[in-house]
Amino acid sequence: MTTYIMAHIDVDGLVCHSIAEIWARKSGLTVKHCFVDYQDIGIALRTLSEKIKPDDKVLIADIGFEKELIDSFLNRYGEIAKRTSWFDHHKWAEEAVVRVSSIVEELVIDESLCASEILQKRFLPEGGLAKRLAQLARAHDFYGKGFEPKIFEQACKIQDVITSGYRKETVVEQLVSDILWSKDFETAYTQYQNIRPSAITRMDNTIAKYFVVVDGIAANIAIALTSGVLESKDVRAHLLRNENGSDAIIAIWPNGKIACEVRDEKFRAILEKINKKFNGGGRGLAVGAMYPQKINEKDYRECFDKIIEALRSD
Repeated sequence: MTTYIMAHIDVDGLVCHSIAEIWARKSGLTVKHCFVDYQDIGIALRTLSEKIKPDDKVLIADIGFEKELIDSFLNRYGEIAKRTSWFDHHKWAEEAVVRVSSIVEELVIDESLCASEILQKRFLPEGGLAKRLAQLARAHDFYGKGFEPKIFEQACKIQDVITSGYRKETVVEQLVSDILWSKDFETAYTQYQNIRPSAITRMDNTIAKYFVVVDGIAANIAIALTSGVLESKDVRAHLLRNENGSDAIIAIWPNGKIACEVRDEKFRAILEKINKKFNGGGRGLAVGAMYPQKINEKDYRECFDKIIEALRSD
């Protein structure tokens, strides 16, 4: 029997992969890793459906609710869903919880934790390494709140290694071996620091600003086309820091990935509209979603205008 783990490709997601690997080795089980971004889960499920065996299991972690994903479970992958355990910390509507609980083997959602902590408590409650890794993931996911600055800094550096394109299987293998930094990590980190400034500058040059009323709430919104080499938390933090006059920021990647964050709870209507119009989901004051087509440097302003139009509509 093989357990296929599908989890996100940030620090929290790769720590989920690592905790699953530690658990599997302790239990004498086999785990195969599927590294997915939020928009890739459907493709991953299609690929899995072609090779999964009747006694295999699926573990999904750090992937939030999306209507299209659940519809796929119901309409195309029902047999896989019955063998799926899903652990997440994003915000779910109650009806979604009920619907998914009825089709999967196990569903655990806890917004107070990161996904790695949920897995650690579920599978390795006494695991010292698993606990340390989960705390590292939490430091990154919760922007260092409650942690010493050096722990948050280390978590952010590991994220930069991941974002650099460093082989994800190797990141997991090092974390499982209790290697939280190495010469290879340092090299990847340094190389990424060398390319990040120009990518940030290119993004900043695309920023457009809008005034929008969303469900009666007026807001100034800044939108930017970002680069595939930049990571969501980094992009959102940069835009929020530099676009001080904006109540919300939206970043969009060439593949259609959308990241949106608002400064205050009173602008939550913007997040809810992004979720509704672009099949999104998230946690806290941030959401991720998908624009229905790819974007390039020639047509990105048209994409921005359509997003704003969607926010203004019912």
